[in-house]
Amino acid sequence: MPTPNTNAEKTQNNQPSQRERKQALLQTLEQQRIDIMVDSVRLDRAAAPIDAGWHQLVRFRKPLYLLGGLVAWKLARNPERLVQLGKRAVGGYAIARKASQLIR
Repeated sequence: MPTPNTNAEKTQNNQPSQRERKQALLQTLEQQRIDIMVDSVRLDRAAAPIDAGWHQLVRFRKPLYLLGGLVAWKLARNPERLVQLGKRAVGGYAIARKASQLIR
């Protein structure tokens, strides 16, 4: 006479039953949800300064458009100034880069 199975939750190969596997998966999902919530709060806190800066830019969007249009109009009337500004920008970048290398 075969011995009765004392552990009804285990299958013949000593593997977890479907109910146990489901419970383990549900616990894993719950932990993942908690991790996502914690990470989202951390991301919100880390991105707060960037968001504040973006909102500041959006607040002054129309004046910035007007200023950009004015600069584009001035540069379109006198394109040589654009070349001069480009040369100065490249020179300023090179000087700043060299200065940062000297400081290190």
